[in-house]
Amino acid sequence: MINKKIGLFFGTFDPIHNGHIEVAKYILDNYFSDEVWLVITPQNPEKKFIKISNFSHRYKMAQIATKKIDNVKPSKAEQNLPIPNYTIDTLNHISEKFKSFEFSLIIGQDNFEKFDSWKSHEKIIENYKILIYPRLGSDKKTEIKKLKNIIHLKGAAVDISSSKVREKIKNKYHVKNFLNKDVLNFIIENNLYEN
Repeated sequence: MINKKIGLFFGTFDPIHNGHIEVAKYILDNYFSDEVWLVITPQNPEKKFIKISNFSHRYKMAQIATKKIDNVKPSKAEQNLPIPNYTIDTLNHISEKFKSFEFSLIIGQDNFEKFDSWKSHEKIIENYKILIYPRLGSDKKTEIKKLKNIIHLKGAAVDISSSKVREKIKNKYHVKNFLNKDVLNFIIENNLYEN
């Protein structure tokens, strides 16, 4: 018996920003999930050659950003899994561990456009609902045909990315509009993204 619906929001979260939080809140406010887990990815297969901050820093920032938000929590589900971390492997692992939960996958329109290149993407679509949030600059014309488990969310398009935030910090631009103030303080205290 299903006793809880969990939305899994995978990402490097380097750093977590207000756009991530807006998406998570939208999922909850519109009853797509009872909880949203921010699954911090140790090594995204598509970002093998991109330098990312250490896992503990990224997890701590996610903790800080979600501290006062009910039902949104960071997850270490991938921390001890083989890397690079493929979504299907993590979904299998989590579904086996929490048999009474129903899991869905939260991804941006930009990632959905290349979804057919993901490992075992057909199996993901067959077994999990996929909640797709709009991203500015994404090409809606390339959407995969309507399938039973694909849900396009109607929330406001996210116009922010972690890479933009990192670039702004590196170039000494203000980023307080993009980040939780305590996350920004953590970044400053730990000299993240300065070079």
